[in-house]
Amino acid sequence: MSRILVTGAGGFVGAAVADLAARQQHQVTALVRNPSSPRVLALPSRCSIAVADLANPVAVSAALEEARPDVIIHSAWEGVGGPTRAGDIQLDNIRTTVGLLDAAIAAGASRFIGIGSQAEYGRHDRRIDERAATEPFLLYGAAKLSAYHLTRQRAADAGIGFAWLRLFSPYGPGDNPDWLIPSVAAQILGGQAPRTSLGTQKWDYLHITDCAQGILAAALTDSAQGVFNLSSGHARTVRSIVERIRDLACPGLPLTFGDIPFGPSQIMHLEGDCSRLTAATGWSPRIAIEDGLGTVVDALRQAA
Repeated sequence: MSRILVTGAGGFVGAAVADLAARQQHQVTALVRNPSSPRVLALPSRCSIAVADLANPVAVSAALEEARPDVIIHSAWEGVGGPTRAGDIQLDNIRTTVGLLDAAIAAGASRFIGIGSQAEYGRHDRRIDERAATEPFLLYGAAKLSAYHLTRQRAADAGIGFAWLRLFSPYGPGDNPDWLIPSVAAQILGGQAPRTSLGTQKWDYLHITDCAQGILAAALTDSAQGVFNLSSGHARTVRSIVERIRDLACPGLPLTFGDIPFGPSQIMHLEGDCSRLTAATGWSPRIAIEDGLGTVVDALRQAA
């Protein structure tokens, strides 16, 4: 079993990874700012909780010196939604990511896994693999890409293992309620038809269970080196997703599409080829979106 430290364990993805790693009997340390957040409190009792702000290098170094992890999984990132995606907090994310890697190297870690983003690619409107040009049009994507290049080089110089996973649209129970799938599901469960675009854009959604398993597979496969897409490998139209949610949550509810116009930078086809990660680790996504949407609807029903 490995000693694994997960940052961002108070977030949707980080919490899922920490939970899975602990349930697989790894020695897990969750590095968090707020140990009282609901996701942290829900982690298995065998998880160790270390409290530190990544902006405080002294506290981070102390936490890593105590945990002595073999593997760092870096999921924490500020400003993933709304106006902050274009704000200067993204510059701080670059600094804290590099600082975390430096502290990991000093603490003797042998492997660093960074959670990147589909936003690093920018707009391609097609199925893309890791050879696609990286042309982000938001500071969020540019900061993720910058953090990738800097940590990749630093890890290489230090001689430790390194993988960077470009994540495509995770979803599932416990997701941020403002994102498309949980927002639409909550409205439809309430008997309200959501306002949407035409829904003709095709999007690649990855269930959080598959997401956590993919991250852990990369973390525990020493030969998995470099950049990988972490995606379902299949795109569905937003319209078909909304219709599937309607069929699960409130069959027969009339839907209309096109109330919200597409923005000027709308990506119409975002789909990640995940075959490189499959070849490197043996992982592959298992949950079809038709089934995964059911887990979202069921969880919201139970919480109501």
